[in-house]
Amino acid sequence: MIQLLLEAETLHQCGCWCLDHTNGTVLWSPQAQALLGLDNRETPSVEQLLAAVAPDERDVLAATLRQSWLSGVPFRLEHAVQLADGSQRLVLHQGTTLCDKNGQPERTVATLQDVGKQDGLRQQLDHAIHRDPVTGLANKNGVLRYLRQRLRQVSYNTQIALISLDLDGFQNINERYGVETGNHILRWVADWLVTQLQPSDWLARLDADNFLYIRSDHLTSLADALALAKHLQNSLRDAMPTLDPPIPLRLSACAGVTVAPDHGSDANDLLQCANTALVEAKTKGKSSLRAYSTAISQRIRERLDLEHRLSRAIDQQELFLNYQPQWDRHGRLLGAEALLRWRTQRGETISPSRFIPLAEQCGLIESIGTWVLEHALTQLAAWMHADLQLPRLAINVSAKQLEARAPSIDEVVLSACAHRGIAPDRLELEITETALLSQPETASCRLQALADAGVRLAIDDFGTGFSSLAILQQLPLHTLKVDRSFVEGVGERQADQSIIKATILMAHELGLTCLAEGVETQAQIQRLLELGCDSFQGFLLGGPLSASGMTELLQKSVSCWALTSLPEA
Repeated sequence: MIQLLLEAETLHQCGCWCLDHTNGTVLWSPQAQALLGLDNRETPSVEQLLAAVAPDERDVLAATLRQSWLSGVPFRLEHAVQLADGSQRLVLHQGTTLCDKNGQPERTVATLQDVGKQDGLRQQLDHAIHRDPVTGLANKNGVLRYLRQRLRQVSYNTQIALISLDLDGFQNINERYGVETGNHILRWVADWLVTQLQPSDWLARLDADNFLYIRSDHLTSLADALALAKHLQNSLRDAMPTLDPPIPLRLSACAGVTVAPDHGSDANDLLQCANTALVEAKTKGKSSLRAYSTAISQRIRERLDLEHRLSRAIDQQELFLNYQPQWDRHGRLLGAEALLRWRTQRGETISPSRFIPLAEQCGLIESIGTWVLEHALTQLAAWMHADLQLPRLAINVSAKQLEARAPSIDEVVLSACAHRGIAPDRLELEITETALLSQPETASCRLQALADAGVRLAIDDFGTGFSSLAILQQLPLHTLKVDRSFVEGVGERQADQSIIKATILMAHELGLTCLAEGVETQAQIQRLLELGCDSFQGFLLGGPLSASGMTELLQKSVSCWALTSLPEA
């Protein structure tokens, strides 16, 4: 029987030992002796047992054994054994202490098992669970484990900074160059961030193009954390990715910053705070930086609520269109712009400047844009059938509707016109300068198809973006709309007047017409006429009208008094 037990120990790489507390003698099996690397010529003792343990873990085992002897509580821990050749062996050490009826220890029985091979498997599993396969950095699970451990160790006067970095426009990089190139960039960013680390810093990739940088030393305030985040942003912008084949690419990133314990002491909460700050930063544009605050959390909760309500606005018939007249310089009705409005079932009117950007951010703009197109053209068809002639109808188009991954807007628009029997030249699409710059090749191709079919094209809010003359020459445009911010000061500020004058001259040189929006005073329209502006819209000439209000205007067939009462320029 003893021989069978010895064979079983050898088979399972397991040994046992026993301490008799009444006389202090220790016995251990040959396999336990072999696992501990002990000389069989020496008398077994607890001192020998402890001496076999790796020095940095010896005190932990001694304390664990003492606790078991005093309380009778079983113990279980892994530790390294220091072998004579300098190598170490990982063992699982577990046992219990048997006490007499008075609670005094009588005997401690324990087993030792070599778990080196099992540990290797555990390490592989641990790597798969806690590491990102693309960059080799820790993943979210790894971050949570590290943070929990670090938060337990942090002293009362120490702060931990979490900087969440998200690459700007990474999705466009993936779409343009492919996923493999995207992965190369992610690995390059990971390697570059490693070069920025101080000895106690920590780094992870949370998901997609989102990296987390953690610093817990040499921080005294949130200002220090923000300064570090700004340094990382600036350094990344100055760096040039090394790719094969080379790609002329400049990277930038938004950053959200949070610090512990100011913003929390729970790992999950801190990650959420960092992400909340990052979400706020991303709404402000490229390379933006934000620190977490409760006010940001409140804004995000409100934004999520608004997003949820907006997603149901079409089904609940909360969206509607108004129509603002546009007039030429002779006071004749030139057309109207369809303006989207949202009135909730609660009776609250939400400004377009608030919900349109939200729709673009959360992916609702395509469905809303389609709704606007269909309802505007349906109304235009109704006016045509009633023999009410609106020369043309202008509809705004979002930059998102011109992107490569969006449904082809030229097909959507021309199909909607054909379905309602509307000639394409009765329609004008207004595009912002930002839309033209985001994906110029795709935008140019789709806009050219629309122009070839007869649809008129206008640049909205001209002068507020960064359109180049090359873009204006390449695109099949018909109209430049001067932004209301310039029109507002045309009679008072020389700079605004100069900008409008230059815009009108440039438009005419390019064969385009110029329309001023936001006209509200007689002085403004007088000066615009003198500068040679072709057409106008604004509250002075008629505010946004409901469909029925626009119908009444068409039935009257009158010219605009504000223009006809002025002398010819």
